[in-house]
Amino acid sequence: MDVAATDGTPGLPLYLFIAGANPSSVTARANMQLALERFATGHFAFEVVNVFEFPERALNNRVLVTPTLVAPSCARRLIGDLSEASQLHYFLQTLPR
Repeated sequence: MDVAATDGTPGLPLYLFIAGANPSSVTARANMQLALERFATGHFAFEVVNVFEFPERALNNRVLVTPTLVAPSCARRLIGDLSEASQLHYFLQTLPR
């Protein structure tokens, strides 16, 4: 899922690193999509990265556990299934725009 900024420019990149279809990865993906719809429409370029398919991307982003949400432009990350909506909302709202 890629979300472009409302002015047509690409949004801030966000990567959700997951490990296939394990329960925490599925939960993290659903929670992130819901958060983007609720709080951050049009501000981010969101991509899900399966570490089983692209292990080099996980290594390049220093991801050692999944699921992990990474904002590479400011070296921030949030680890876990993203079920704490307040933490996820704070993470998204405090990223540079």
